[in-house]
Amino acid sequence: MIIILKNIKQLVLIFIFLNSANVLNAQPLKKDYVRTAIELGLFISIEYDFFNLNSYQNKRIEAPNKFDNYFRDKLRWEKNKLDNAKLYSDILLYGIVLGSIPTSPLLLKNNDYKTIILTNLEVLAINGLLTDITKYIVGRQRPSSYFKTRDEKKDAFKSFFSGHTSSAFAIGTSNAMMLSSEYPNKKGIIWISAYTIATLTGYYRIAADKHYTSDVIVGAIAGSVVGYLTQKSISKSYFSLKAEQSSPISRGLKLTWRF
Repeated sequence: MIIILKNIKQLVLIFIFLNSANVLNAQPLKKDYVRTAIELGLFISIEYDFFNLNSYQNKRIEAPNKFDNYFRDKLRWEKNKLDNAKLYSDILLYGIVLGSIPTSPLLLKNNDYKTIILTNLEVLAINGLLTDITKYIVGRQRPSSYFKTRDEKKDAFKSFFSGHTSSAFAIGTSNAMMLSSEYPNKKGIIWISAYTIATLTGYYRIAADKHYTSDVIVGAIAGSVVGYLTQKSISKSYFSLKAEQSSPISRGLKLTWRF
C-alpha cells in the first residue's frame, strides 16, 4: 500500500497529460484521431509486452492481507472451475463491454457514429495505460501465482489492479453517461445495467483466482473515475451548445455533435 501511495502522484500526472489535449479542441479533428491511435498503440504495446518491460518490472512476493485472504476463501471457485470463471470474465469484457463500443452509438439519435466510437476508444486507451503502468510499478503477485493454482508466467506479478474490472467500469461509465443523457427517463436502468455487467466481470476475476478483492475494488474505482473524467473532458470539446433563434418570439437551445 505504501508503494501505491508513493506513485499516485505519478499516475495523476500521467492521466492529466493524456487527457489535457481534449479540452483544447472545439471538435474532433485529425489530430484527435492521431492522438487516440497513439494512445491505443501504446496501450496495446504495453499490454502485450512488445517493449519487454517484464524484465524491468517491480516484483513483490508477499502474503496477502487478512481482508484479501478472507474474501479469496469466500469467493474463489473450486480449482477445476477456475478456468470457467476466467472464461466468463473474458466473455463479459471482450464480448459485451468492448462489443458495446461499436454498438452503443447505434442507440443514440442524431449523433456522429465515428465521433462516439472515438470517445470510447480514448476512454479505453487512457484507462488501459493507467492500469498497465500501475501493474508494472506495483508488481503485486497474483493469488493464482502465490498459491500456485495456475501458472501465470509473465503475468504473475500483474495483480494490482484488475484490468478487466477497470476497463468494464470505464467503458460502462462512459456509455451510461452518453445513453442516460439521451434517455433521461431510463437513467436508472442504464446505470444499473452498466455497473451490473462491470461488477460481474470483477467478481469472476476473483472467482478465477486472478485477482484479490482489493484489486477489483480499486480497479472499479479507477475505471469509473477515468470513464467519468475522460467522457466529461471530451464532451466539452466534441459537443457544442449552440443557441439558435427559432422564431422572433422564441429561442431554442440545440445540442449538436460538431465534426
